[in-house]
Amino acid sequence: MGIPKFYRWAVMKYPRIVSPAKEEPEGPDGGNGNFIYDNLYLDMNEIIHNCFHPQDQKYTRIHVPPPMTLHEVFESMFGDMDRLFRIVRPRRLLYLAVDGVAPCAKMYQVRGGRVNQGKEVPARETSEIPDPNVITPGTEFMEKISQALDYYIRARLNSDPGWKDIMVILSDANVPGEGEHKIMSFIRAQRSMEGYDPNTRHCLYGHDADLIMLALASHEVHFSILRADTRPPNQAETQGKPKKQYLFLNIWVLREYLEIDFKILDPVREPDTERLIDDFIFICFLIGNDFIPHIPSLKAHEGAVDLLIEVYKTTFNKMGGYIVNTDKVKDKHGACLEVSRLEIFLHELSMYEERILRKRYELEQDSLQKMRREMLCTASESERSELRQQFNEEQPYDRIRLGLPGWKSRFFREYFGVQTSNEIGKLQNDMAQKYLEGLCWVLQCYFADVPSWSWYYPFFVSPFVSDLKGLSQFEISFTLDKPLRPFDELMAVLPPRSWSALPECYRKLMGREDFNYPKLKLVTNTNGKRFLWKGISEELLLSATRVVDKELTVHESKRNTTRQEKIFLHRNSKSLPHIEVIVQTSYHSPQKLPIDSAASGIGGWISPDEDGGFSSGSLRTPIKDLLDITNDQAISANFFNPEAANPIPRLLGNVRVPKKTVTGAHISKRPLWHTYQGSRPPAPILQRPDTIWKPSTPVSPREEHKHAGTGWMGRGRGNSGAGAAAHTKPTGSCTYGHGAGSGTASEVQRCSSSSYGDSYRKGFHWVDMAQSPKDSWFDNGGAYSFRPPGSAPWTGDGSRGGGNGGAGHGRSVQPRGW
Repeated sequence: MGIPKFYRWAVMKYPRIVSPAKEEPEGPDGGNGNFIYDNLYLDMNEIIHNCFHPQDQKYTRIHVPPPMTLHEVFESMFGDMDRLFRIVRPRRLLYLAVDGVAPCAKMYQVRGGRVNQGKEVPARETSEIPDPNVITPGTEFMEKISQALDYYIRARLNSDPGWKDIMVILSDANVPGEGEHKIMSFIRAQRSMEGYDPNTRHCLYGHDADLIMLALASHEVHFSILRADTRPPNQAETQGKPKKQYLFLNIWVLREYLEIDFKILDPVREPDTERLIDDFIFICFLIGNDFIPHIPSLKAHEGAVDLLIEVYKTTFNKMGGYIVNTDKVKDKHGACLEVSRLEIFLHELSMYEERILRKRYELEQDSLQKMRREMLCTASESERSELRQQFNEEQPYDRIRLGLPGWKSRFFREYFGVQTSNEIGKLQNDMAQKYLEGLCWVLQCYFADVPSWSWYYPFFVSPFVSDLKGLSQFEISFTLDKPLRPFDELMAVLPPRSWSALPECYRKLMGREDFNYPKLKLVTNTNGKRFLWKGISEELLLSATRVVDKELTVHESKRNTTRQEKIFLHRNSKSLPHIEVIVQTSYHSPQKLPIDSAASGIGGWISPDEDGGFSSGSLRTPIKDLLDITNDQAISANFFNPEAANPIPRLLGNVRVPKKTVTGAHISKRPLWHTYQGSRPPAPILQRPDTIWKPSTPVSPREEHKHAGTGWMGRGRGNSGAGAAAHTKPTGSCTYGHGAGSGTASEVQRCSSSSYGDSYRKGFHWVDMAQSPKDSWFDNGGAYSFRPPGSAPWTGDGSRGGGNGGAGHGRSVQPRGW
């Protein structure tokens, strides 16, 4: 899940934040040339899901079938973990985090996705693991994952020299909390301890974009996110490399970019990079995350983050300072949020709402009409009449028409069935209050810990930004409670087709007519589609499950309990001196014993686990076809992370900040989405230095910026008068609708099959956008790149070799280098 499209936005906006991850050794010391890391954290659910949905086909065009047996799952999982370990080569710690029971706020979002998916995705045939929904705490599959990881850790500690002095912490599915948040809780607790090394180098593997936000929120400079390279594969680059490639996203570089991008002129407060980063994280909550839906007018692929940054910078002085005060982040009444400043920011943001919604609606209608024109253009004469009749009968009608006059009342009528202004006003008030609670809840979850396990945002859509007003009247309060048990989460999130993953007594409960959980209702969305939604009644859920708990077997009861994290290391490891003595002592002592953080590099406590810390000398493999471990030298114990009394939302003393490597010239400047026509931004114009070219004749400033012809439509001049005629009567082929041709204007409009053609027909408003020459996406032979040697010279009237046809690039005007 995570933050939709945020990673793509970040890489396009700040291209130098990523660097390739190398695997093969390059030097005599066996190093691979990557940055040196102390700790490696693996989001195990990302690895497990990749086993069910192999990604190699996507990255290298190699078909890899999904696994059909548990052995194939574990073999794939172990292979991925070994490869990630070789890339990072941690010196001190490996932390394996599996998603445990999630807060109800996350369950509420997961429930909807799985219920809807369950209606469409059939179960896989002849497989030991037919349903990916078994990747949920409490299932038999996740219990086997825990056993497999225990075996994997011990096997590597006994056989791999690279693991000799590594400590391994396993937080399996029976430890509450999502994997990435358990990792961040560990980091926050460690950095709050006396003696913590502020120059510890962290690497976190995972694919969700919220990992970027969590890493920023840690205020740890030496932090990288390791993730698969999702760019389209280059055949030359992937030849001989059948595996997917990886990238490091370096947080210290992203911090540099944000410091530059958030530069505010004459700020009313002393600039504080750490607080600017905190505010950046907070305002990005508005584009959605795992816990609350996005504001309807804000979508990352529509440049919403650029808009948020622009509004924040122009509103900062008016707000009077920063929105978030993370020094008070653990306050249960939301004191960490300056609500009055937030209201000013949201009011300024609401000024763009209607324009964005209207543009989105118009683009959807244009896309629909374009699709129909293309179908008619390619159809035969006999098929066209039938298609027209079909279009008339199946005319989809958007009853809400967001952005057009009266859209808000239509929205509440269609979504919620409310009619009167009083009903709408009350609903808007309730949604605003709950969304404000959600913003505070997510803020505390990102910077501290879960403030309430039972809280969730109860509506299936967020309020409009223009409805987020009067927020100062609301009182915020969270009650710290306990997470649900694993089987309770299974009851909450599994769709009907996955009920086989439940214990038998729970399956009977789900089938009872008098037990009305899960509760489903049909809701209509903005496109008139209907989908299943969900309602979670925790009180009803718990009262029902307590009745059947006595029917659980011993093994099932074990799967339904909360466990403690475990720490593993080799008996002769130098990472934790005297570990063997400590484990033996703690086995005979009821108290937890502290870990010497100065000697080991981590703090916390240990106590004996269920095995007493030692195996019997041999360990039977829980996985078919894998060898048993003989003469086991691994030691294990329960691990307790120190509790962070108050997170430290700033850089620690004595931290060595890397030398800055980026400037404002390295930031990709793009116009805001609502300011130009069409779905794609206009192509940026490179500044053309006099040393590269000069116009043949003096020209006016306006003419100097014309491209491929007179005016702004991209048409060539050709003979005098031809360009002018093109403005009033465009001619062209069925391909782009421009250039020389014999078709009529109506035929051109009907048959145009290119989105670029539509954009040209409407006309772009060209603007200058700064780009790093090295990272520019339009300097590779694009229509507006520098003139290559041997090409036709630029002329004063803006055309280049168009000929009588009038097209700047020949008969068929096609944008190049896009």
